[in-house]
Amino acid sequence: MAVVVRFKCEVEEAGGGIADSLLLSVAFDEGGGMTNYEVATAVTDQAIPISTTTGVTTIEGFYIKSDQTISLRQVAADTAWTVTANRPLLVTGTSMTALLISNASGSTANIKLRVWGT
Repeated sequence: MAVVVRFKCEVEEAGGGIADSLLLSVAFDEGGGMTNYEVATAVTDQAIPISTTTGVTTIEGFYIKSDQTISLRQVAADTAWTVTANRPLLVTGTSMTALLISNASGSTANIKLRVWGT
């Protein structure tokens, strides 16, 4: 099912009001709903079953948020991206066919993930 993803971002300077705003709008062929995952501590490169839960086979954009600092990548040889605890990460303009998550935080990571693509 085709989806259009829209995110509104406002930058506010402390005590100074809104300094800038941005509306991001991107169309994708497929999109899954928000999915929750748990990744135990000390887990390396846990594969997330994207296509079976979302219908997306190639990830072109995603939103991820975790309550623990985690890292993610497409394949083990890639340099990992860090997702800082309680700070969402939005990525567009990518082309990924897998998503591997590692958790060295010391606690189970509760992750919210939404993907879009083809």
